[in-house]
Amino acid sequence: MSFHFRPAQSITEQHGVFVALVGGTNSGKTFSALRLARGIAGPKGKIAVADTEGGRTLHLKKHFDFDVTMMDAPHRPARYRELAKAAEEAKYDVLVIDSFSAEWAGEGGVLDWRDQEAQRMAGNDPAKLERMRGAAWIKPKGEHKAMVSSFLERRIPIIFSIRGEESFKPPSEKFFKAICNQNFLFEVTVSFRLAQDRKGFIDLSDPKTFKMEGDHRAIFKDGEQLGEAHGEKLIAWARGGQRAAPPPPAVKVPLATEPPVLVAVPEVDGAMDWRGWATAAGAAIRSAPDRAWLAQWCELNKHPFGNFKRNAPKSGEQMQALIDARNAEFDQSPGPVNPDGADGDG
Repeated sequence: MSFHFRPAQSITEQHGVFVALVGGTNSGKTFSALRLARGIAGPKGKIAVADTEGGRTLHLKKHFDFDVTMMDAPHRPARYRELAKAAEEAKYDVLVIDSFSAEWAGEGGVLDWRDQEAQRMAGNDPAKLERMRGAAWIKPKGEHKAMVSSFLERRIPIIFSIRGEESFKPPSEKFFKAICNQNFLFEVTVSFRLAQDRKGFIDLSDPKTFKMEGDHRAIFKDGEQLGEAHGEKLIAWARGGQRAAPPPPAVKVPLATEPPVLVAVPEVDGAMDWRGWATAAGAAIRSAPDRAWLAQWCELNKHPFGNFKRNAPKSGEQMQALIDARNAEFDQSPGPVNPDGADGDG
């Protein structure tokens, strides 16, 4: 066997890109996954959807154009391996699996299969059942690993919509847990959580709940609403496009449940840093969830805002224009199309 090497920069063929999108009930997973898929596929690209939840994705067919297959039990890993291969061979531009949690926790999925194996090994001996649980993992986990390996061989982009839930660890620790094999979240290209209180918004507040490499941090930013533009940037990266620009310095973006706060004016070498204040203030204005929140923020920050306008009149006018534009947005629309709600999964 002979091997041929060529410069990496000369390779522009698309390589595999895999996104795990995790969220609790009513967080906008399905709607967001389809928006991301449309961005990856392009305006006329073909989207394949594997629906494991009884056709819930069909509630969104009035918003998105896609082909769908219904996946009923048993949810053996081998079926998902065959699914991805079939979608790639059918020349789809992207595959969405909603919900991929079925492979792990659904009927006939890995956990269910383990229990079946333990019962088979123990027979009618209840005392033996517990002893068999370790050995019962061998076949299910082996098939799961084979499935993951097969995914990594694919060139079709795959979006995994994964359910999540709040869990409890004694004595008093609460944490958010994705319903899947926990290692899977670090096998994919990108994984992150959607905010529970803002449908379809990226939540990177907890480093333990996402995987994000350097280039991807410039694509998926905390507090942004997931959409087609994210898919366009991700597929450009997968095709060997130019590296994304490094992300700007992190600025805390308030969640809808957080009340407005006074933005303190930082100091640099003993002088007021109005540029730093403007960056933080602008982020707060752009992330305002509604008119009332923004009005309260403006009231709290009227004194530093007044000083800012006196120190930088032109920049002050631009910030006032931003506030006016946000209020106009609130007046014109109640918000984006409901990501799921009555039209699909949460």
